[in-house]
Amino acid sequence: MMKLEIKKSAVDLTELALGIVVLGIVVSIGATVLLNVRDTGEQNTTQWNLSNDAAAGLAEYGNWFTILVIVGIAAVILSLIFLAFGSKGNVGGGGVGF
Repeated sequence: MMKLEIKKSAVDLTELALGIVVLGIVVSIGATVLLNVRDTGEQNTTQWNLSNDAAAGLAEYGNWFTILVIVGIAAVILSLIFLAFGSKGNVGGGGVGF
């Protein structure tokens, strides 16, 4: 009797795409809320200083967002390369083997 063996499939990009979308939403909504809090308070109060510093921090994170996306895509490409060429005994890559 032949044994049905399931081999490793390609990398699922759903988690990466969902993570990028969630991070984008959190950063944009967080920045909007912090800027509204900053603009409603008086300048040089504790509330204004805290919200101003936090908004500046989110803006700095937004500058790094493109680099984080590029690193995520590079990780997916490397994992696909390792899946295709990494296993020495696996001839033919992924899929279902008999």
